Amino acid sequence: MYSKKITDISLDSLKTLAGLTNFPICVCGGWAVYFTINDLFKEQKNRNYIGSQDIDIGFYLAPMMTKTELESTSLFKMLNILESNGFKPEGFRYKKDIEYTQQVIKDEKLKNKEFVLYIDILVNSFPPSLYDIHPNCFFEVPLIEQVYSSIKYQVKISSVSDNLFIPVREIITAMKIQSLPSRGDAFHKKVKDLCDLYSLLWFSKKSVRENIDDVLNFIGVNSIKRLKYGINKDIISACEGYLEEP
Repeated sequence: MYSKKITDISLDSLKTLAGLTNFPICVCGGWAVYFTINDLFKEQKNRNYIGSQDIDIGFYLAPMMTKTELESTSLFKMLNILESNGFKPEGFRYKKDIEYTQQVIKDEKLKNKEFVLYIDILVNSFPPSLYDIHPNCFFEVPLIEQVYSSIKYQVKISSVSDNLFIPVREIITAMKIQSLPSRGDAFHKKVKDLCDLYSLLWFSKKSVRENIDDVLNFIGVNSIKRLKYGINKDIISACEGYLEEP
């Protein structure tokens, strides 16, 4: 699905960012899925799970924060770090052009290539004063508030950095269920979301039924219905191919 070279660069970039901070970072999206299921996936499939091309980072903002309060949050500290390290804002995300070298098998030559690394900024809410000091929007993901409400909803990723944590499996799954229907015509994004959802439910020490029950503590059945409308046979077929699952 994604070149290993690119996902390796993405992961290295996440580690680098973590090393530049002195505050916890909540990693969401594809890397959160990877850290959650890779051990069991590798045990059963004898290969690593799909890495992520982008990096998703979530921040909690209190609903009525003032400008001064916002500017002292981890969110704005991270934005300063990103901009100081060559990332540029583009809508709700930050981007940086990354050059890398890839072996061209056909003529056995090394070729310089480039891809855009995106860092998506997720927030639980938009305080009105946010628009006064930052013109760009971010992804609004209300479930992030739940993640920050208690350490019981957080899993530390000390193997990568003491500053990184991810949401617990059931919240990551809930986020994916809500994300897939919003992808529009982005076929490969929907396929990746479905791969993630299947893997979160099946590559687990709990049963699928138990995992679903856990997820329903955070989202309603209407989210499940919207998910069904966002999936078709082509997406399912592509997902089965990537995961090598029937």
